[in-house]
Amino acid sequence: MERVIDKFILYAGAVYVMSLSFGTTTRPFTIYSTLAFAAAMLWLIPGESAKAAEERAGGKTGFPARSRRVWAACLLLDATLILIFFQPGFLGALPLLVYDLILCRHWIGLGLSGAIVINGLYLWIGNLRQAGPDPAEVVDSRWRPTGEILWSVIFFLVLAVWMCIKTGRILEDRRKIKALRDDAAEREQTLSRQNDQLMEARDSEVMTAQLAERNRIAREIHDNVGHTLSRALLQVGALLAIHKEEPVHGQLSAVRETLDSAMTNIRSSVHDLHDSAVDLEGTVRQMTDPLKESFLLKLEIDVSADMPREKKYGIIGILREAVSNILRHSRNDTVLISVLEHPGFYQLVVHDYLSEGGTLRTQPVTGRESAVPGIGLTNIETRVRSMGGSVQITEEDGFRLFVSIPK
Repeated sequence: MERVIDKFILYAGAVYVMSLSFGTTTRPFTIYSTLAFAAAMLWLIPGESAKAAEERAGGKTGFPARSRRVWAACLLLDATLILIFFQPGFLGALPLLVYDLILCRHWIGLGLSGAIVINGLYLWIGNLRQAGPDPAEVVDSRWRPTGEILWSVIFFLVLAVWMCIKTGRILEDRRKIKALRDDAAEREQTLSRQNDQLMEARDSEVMTAQLAERNRIAREIHDNVGHTLSRALLQVGALLAIHKEEPVHGQLSAVRETLDSAMTNIRSSVHDLHDSAVDLEGTVRQMTDPLKESFLLKLEIDVSADMPREKKYGIIGILREAVSNILRHSRNDTVLISVLEHPGFYQLVVHDYLSEGGTLRTQPVTGRESAVPGIGLTNIETRVRSMGGSVQITEEDGFRLFVSIPK
């Protein structure tokens, strides 16, 4: 918008000065031609500061860094400057041109503009020397600028330089404000992502600590309370073998039943604690570590922590067979493993394939084929069926295992 206002002011000045040069008879031509020239420059020259254009061009200056539109603007400006040099009557349009020359940083054109101003001063001085008693009377027939025209041009030239510098600073400040705003938004997004990662890491550490504590409690119960109850059961059994008479035998039998019930409850609790302490994601990552030595591993795990025990152990068993199968048979270079939870089922995908531009191995990682092929795949199918799921195994583009287990 600033450029439009500047152009309008300089356009009005150009019309005024050229009206002094040619008179009122050519005023419509002056108005329309100058307006068309100003509009063409507004369209050809980008609406940004010269410094921003240089930074966008990688710090380069000169013609190679300019776009085709700026090229066309420079050529049009040069042609107009040549016209003004040979037809000084169009001197009033010079401030409008200088504004665009500064915006384009077309230093050659600015030098030519200086030559035009010097030529105008020379013609004006010549007009003063050759004039008769009437200052407006000129001896020769060539058009020469009057003092009013020349000083008006110089005034508008200074105004054009000042407005161009002012507008350039405004555009540069706006660009910096926009860059700061974009940087602030990017930093905010980065901080938000980092905060989410920290929250996930904290939750993961809390979950790991909880699982470790559950394992410790399960071991303590098993090693201390479980062994104590087992010893008590053996002692009661020995007493039952010694004391056959009633009512002692019946009372000891009741104590033994109570201890058996307590032992069963403790075993169930220990198993529940141990099963809930199994970290599926950590187990999968640990199980797939051997693949990283010979393959590009792409691992994706997204399941809830409350997965049923039988599903959890089933997926671990299936994945163990699949990893073993890849190590023994695969000659590709990439392995994709995905364990995902959907609303109605769990999904396991294992796919080893040759990446684009990769090289096929001459032999598997282990250096030998499996002695009994097919056993691992049979075990996988058996496990999936036992959980009521479905399995698809293809070998068109490497080994691909797709398992779906309903919840």
